[in-house]
Amino acid sequence: MFLVAGATGHLGKEICRALTGHGGTVRAMVRDRSAPDAVASLEAMGAQPVVAALDDPDSLKAACVGCDAVVSSLTAMGRQDETIEKVDRAGQLALIAAAAEEGVERFVYVSFSGAIGKDDPLTLAKRAVERTLKHSGMSWTVLRPSYFMESWLAPELGFDHAAGRVRIFGDGEKPISWISLEDVARFAAEAVDSEEARNAVLELGGPEALTPLEAVRVFEQVTGRQFEVEHVPVDSRPSPPRPGTDSREASIAALIRAYAAGDVIPMEDMLDRFDLELTSVEQYARRVAGASP
Repeated sequence: MFLVAGATGHLGKEICRALTGHGGTVRAMVRDRSAPDAVASLEAMGAQPVVAALDDPDSLKAACVGCDAVVSSLTAMGRQDETIEKVDRAGQLALIAAAAEEGVERFVYVSFSGAIGKDDPLTLAKRAVERTLKHSGMSWTVLRPSYFMESWLAPELGFDHAAGRVRIFGDGEKPISWISLEDVARFAAEAVDSEEARNAVLELGGPEALTPLEAVRVFEQVTGRQFEVEHVPVDSRPSPPRPGTDSREASIAALIRAYAAGDVIPMEDMLDRFDLELTSVEQYARRVAGASP
C-alpha cells in the first residue's frame, strides 16, 4: 500500500497514476477543502482519497497506517492559500514523523536539483527535509529533478507556444536538463521498492541538456513558425529581501537565477540503473503543440 501526499497537484496526480499501474493500493492524501473534481479524478484512476491535514498529526498518522511507502510531492508553490514554511518545511517534517511512527518502510521525497537555490526559503526548507529524512529510521529516496518542462516551457512562466511569444530569463545560452513531470512520477513509482533507490539521492534530468534558446528553436521547428523572444535580465547576485517580501517571491527569484545559470544533469548512469525512457523537449513540444509525431 502506498500513500501519495500532494496528490491533487500536477505531479502528485501523475505519481498516483504511475503507482496504480505498479500494483498494490494507492492512497491519495487530500485536504478537506480539495476541489471535488480533483478528488473525483483520483478516484477515477483507482486511487483511494484519504483526508489529512499537515497541522493535524493524528490525521497524518491515520493516513500512513498500513502503508509500505509514502511518496511526497507536497509544496506551497503555485498555491496562494499556503506558505512554504507551513507546507514545504513544517508539513513535510510532520509527515515524515507520522510515517516513521506508523512503521512505514520507505519514504520517497520529491525535492529539486542540487544546483537550484542556496539560501532562499524554498531551498532551505527542502534541504532541511532531506536531512531529517536521512535520519528518520526509514529507508529513503530523495528525487532531485531539474526544471519541469510543464512549468518552465509553458505559458504560465512566459513560454507561450500558442501565441508564439517566449520570455527567457537571462541570455538563454546556458543548458538545462529539462525533465517531464511524468518522468519524475515514473521515477517515484520505481523508487518505492527499488534497491537502486534505497537510501539514495537521485539527481534527475531529461535525455538531453538544451539551452532555453535551443528549446525555442525546437518549438519553432515543431510548429513551423518563428517565435518572438523577450529576454529578462537576471542578476546572478541575490538581492536583500525587501520588507514584506513573501517567501514564495524570494524563492521564485532564486529559481530564476538558477535557470539563467543553467543546470546540466548527466543521465547515462541513471538510465543504466532504471529502465525508463525519458521524454525529450521535442516530444513534449509535439504533445502540447498538437503536432504529429
